[in-house]
Amino acid sequence: MNLGESWEFSSVSAIFLTTFVEAENHMAKQIKHISHKLIDTLSDGVFSIALTLLGLDVVGLVHKISESEDFNGAMLDNWPTFLAYVLGFVVLFTWWYVYHVTSQYVVGTTAMIVWNHGLTMAWVALMPFGVALLAENLNTPNMKWGVFYFGICLFGQYWTGLIQRLIVTIIKGDTTITWTEDFFLTEKSKEDQNKAMLIFLGFPAVLGIIFVSICLFNPWIALAGYTIYIFTTLNPVKSLNGSLPVFEKILK
Repeated sequence: MNLGESWEFSSVSAIFLTTFVEAENHMAKQIKHISHKLIDTLSDGVFSIALTLLGLDVVGLVHKISESEDFNGAMLDNWPTFLAYVLGFVVLFTWWYVYHVTSQYVVGTTAMIVWNHGLTMAWVALMPFGVALLAENLNTPNMKWGVFYFGICLFGQYWTGLIQRLIVTIIKGDTTITWTEDFFLTEKSKEDQNKAMLIFLGFPAVLGIIFVSICLFNPWIALAGYTIYIFTTLNPVKSLNGSLPVFEKILK
């Protein structure tokens, strides 16, 4: 091979190599999943709106109470609205608290994670409806239905979360979650991580089925059960840290 042929061969090889590398780089450039920060921004907005909507029923009482000859008596007569508002506010604010406590350990997103948050936001947006039903029907002949649908709104996110994971598993989708290095599930296997998530969603889901069923027979007992459950979730950091030994024992 003379010098000219050698140079031509080298040029062709260089062009081929460059084309191959460019093709590989092109193939490597795929559409990424969205940033978790975008979900957080949307979620904070939905929570803010839902919390604001809760107060509309209370504000709506102002004219009625102000026209009453017995101002304080009228306030007391509307105790169901005030009670429902307190419960609804505690529920939504606790959900927001839990959301950010757990989300701070999640790295990136997948389609399942995005839609899981979307389903959660659907229940957040629906909570003012459940609170309004509860307020309107407390201590009336329709009380069991007001308590029933408030319970649906209270526990619905856990039911849809389990159903979503089941569907994604059936269609062989991606159920993995990438955690930060300081989270207790980081070093666990995919099987153990799925088991932990089933426990996290499953306990309140079963509890919800029990309480919502009870309200059809005795709505006061069901409402008491809701209230106890709500107030046990006020400090999710303490609750989750307290449950870590249980998780570790189950996942061994």
